[in-house]
Amino acid sequence: MIDGEQRGLPIYRLTAWLAVLGLGYLIVLRLDLPGHLSFDSVLSLREGRLHVHNTWNPAFFGWLLGVFDRIHRGTALYVAVVAGGMFASLAAMALLRPRLSWLAPPVAAALLATPQFVIYQGIVWKDVVFANVALAAFLCLAFTARRPIGRLRLAGLVLSVVLFAAAGLLRQNGLVLILPAAVAVAWSARAGGWRRAAVLAAGWMAAVLAMTLVLASVAQPQGIGPPDRSGAQGLSVLQRFDLSGAAARIPGFPLTHLERADPQLAAAFRRQAQALYTPDRVDTLSASPQLHRFYKTLPTAPLQADWRDLLLHHPLDYLGLRTAAFRWVVATPQIEKCLPIFVGVQAPDDALADLGMHPRQDQRDRDLFNYGMKFLHTPAMSHLAWGLVALLAGAALMVRRDPADIPMLAMLVGAFLFAASFFVLSIACDYRYLYFLDLAAMAATLYLALDPSLWRRPTPSAPGAPAPQASQRATNPRGSDV
Repeated sequence: MIDGEQRGLPIYRLTAWLAVLGLGYLIVLRLDLPGHLSFDSVLSLREGRLHVHNTWNPAFFGWLLGVFDRIHRGTALYVAVVAGGMFASLAAMALLRPRLSWLAPPVAAALLATPQFVIYQGIVWKDVVFANVALAAFLCLAFTARRPIGRLRLAGLVLSVVLFAAAGLLRQNGLVLILPAAVAVAWSARAGGWRRAAVLAAGWMAAVLAMTLVLASVAQPQGIGPPDRSGAQGLSVLQRFDLSGAAARIPGFPLTHLERADPQLAAAFRRQAQALYTPDRVDTLSASPQLHRFYKTLPTAPLQADWRDLLLHHPLDYLGLRTAAFRWVVATPQIEKCLPIFVGVQAPDDALADLGMHPRQDQRDRDLFNYGMKFLHTPAMSHLAWGLVALLAGAALMVRRDPADIPMLAMLVGAFLFAASFFVLSIACDYRYLYFLDLAAMAATLYLALDPSLWRRPTPSAPGAPAPQASQRATNPRGSDV
């Protein structure tokens, strides 16, 4: 029999857990509404409100902002819903464990005090909503892993398909997350045989890709049309960045195709690249008026051909350039250059005028900025530190291997794959690019703090499910227990 104190403790723990998360959410709303908008944020909001798509930001992000803007003008509702979804995801993790520990509330309080929650959840960046959506998607798989059959499992798989597709449209390289997610889907279905599990995982991946194509065509600010091609524009910027690095850092690197097309333009491009290129961000190149004009006049075909030559004929040099750029993204050696803290509203006057907005940097923003700066040179604002936390959390999940642990482990693997994709994609060191790595490590830490035991515990049956049958004891011929 369970006495009253034992019955009450789980309620107290759950109440404390929800109270800490609820307080954290209210603090985000109090400090951050109506949201912080950088130049990219303002342009995406403009696209959503005016139903146009004329930047290389993801069309899906502009569409999403437009949906919330039509319900309530501005970004306050968007911030409240996106941040609320993240806090709801964290709260729901308690349902994945058969017991709750008193360790979880203080750990949550400590993590929620970091800029990744206090400030970032109020910034209107695609990187933030991508991380929140990806977290929710993996949690859907964790819940389905607890219910290997039935309608709830099907509903969870369908919802995860939509969420992973949305994540892939918010950050194109976010589609790498479906690889470890598919493994988690197969693992949860392995009781029916690995062949059947593999078929299910392959079908699930195909559904995600199909949903991605559907959303890419339907969810656009300008309305239904051909799939978003902003990724192609981003690839063009990446190629220019790599070629600028090659011209600046590789002695005698031949811009063969560009020189053949326009020798004077190629010589001017080389001079500007040597003067302005840095591995930490592409902005120094695009900020040059002369180089900006070059970008508008440089032929696309010769640039692409020279970039392919860099990959095929100078692979070690290419890897050296990419390593330097990736180091800035992962290690942020001079974090001040990587926009670690952003508050207020900043954008060119013409972009703000189109939205009827004004620049904002009030006292609350300044206080919030000063708060975030206190964390700047600490492990709390270090991707390397959170990567180590993710490795340790992943090791603990591998040891325990409860059904819900596998999707959470897949989330950590996905975070590392997503971070690794920036080896070939990075054009700037902005801290937000690897925000998902930080958030995944924090979520896994909270998940383990809810139930820190490293051995499996029986998972409670779903409401209404039949109680498990007691196993029959085998007996030997003489009737004694075996």
